[in-house]
Amino acid sequence: MLKSMTGFGRAEGDTTLGKVVVESRSVNHRYCDINIKLPKRLSLFENRIKEIIRSQISRGRIDISFRLENPGEEKVKLSVDLDLAQQYYQVLEDLRERLQLKDEITLTLLAGAKDLITAKEETGDVEPFWQEILPILKQSLKNMDDMKRLEGESLAKDLQLRLDPIAQQLQTIKQQFPSRLKTTLNRLQERLRSLLEGMEVDPSRFQQEVAFLAERTDITEEIVRAESHLTQFSTLLEGQEPVGRKMDFLLQEIHREVNTASAKANDAEISQRVVEMKSGLEKIREQVQNIE
Repeated sequence: MLKSMTGFGRAEGDTTLGKVVVESRSVNHRYCDINIKLPKRLSLFENRIKEIIRSQISRGRIDISFRLENPGEEKVKLSVDLDLAQQYYQVLEDLRERLQLKDEITLTLLAGAKDLITAKEETGDVEPFWQEILPILKQSLKNMDDMKRLEGESLAKDLQLRLDPIAQQLQTIKQQFPSRLKTTLNRLQERLRSLLEGMEVDPSRFQQEVAFLAERTDITEEIVRAESHLTQFSTLLEGQEPVGRKMDFLLQEIHREVNTASAKANDAEISQRVVEMKSGLEKIREQVQNIE
């Protein structure tokens, strides 16, 4: 079953830290690009979260956000930089003496100095919280995955509908080409005989040249390869693994084969059918950019 690269999932749950809300978003991207927003106290879990995502998702831009609602009481520790305080005091004292100021250097004045007193949250050991957060994260990712699979089903149906006319065009070319090739070669032989009338020509060499021209205009191999690629593409629509890159590759190959066939056949009707096929392939390629 195909999976789209576009999806959204949300999950929440109560933990010792408070209520945790996890939102997961996925959009198109050539590679697996992961961006995580975590509360500061949970930042050490970032690499673990990325490992879980990479084990489940092959490509797409993934944005995961964690939010703590009604968090538990946080302990804050204040600290003072005594060396910096001494420097502030000395500078102020020098300034007071040089300007002959009468004001005293007070504690209130020093307390307002930048970076002198800092507050730091005491996070303590957050390792035990991982097992509480993990199920919420997994549920959010599952909800996102469900949405991606649902959209993937719609994409698979759309791709099959677009694929069928291309296969039909190719089948028509395959059926019509032998008779058109025979007509073209007969016409070519008659023209050559007309041009060479009255000249001494080796019959064996003449047939060799005609056979050579026939080989150069034969598109059987291109048709067979294009059919094989179309069959593989249809098979991928039913697969369970990420197939976006494989599909993109097959589309390039199909495009190359039909383009070569058009050039070799040098036939107006075949060229027109190939133009229609290439137009359909381009529309399919646009859709494939949404597939994981």
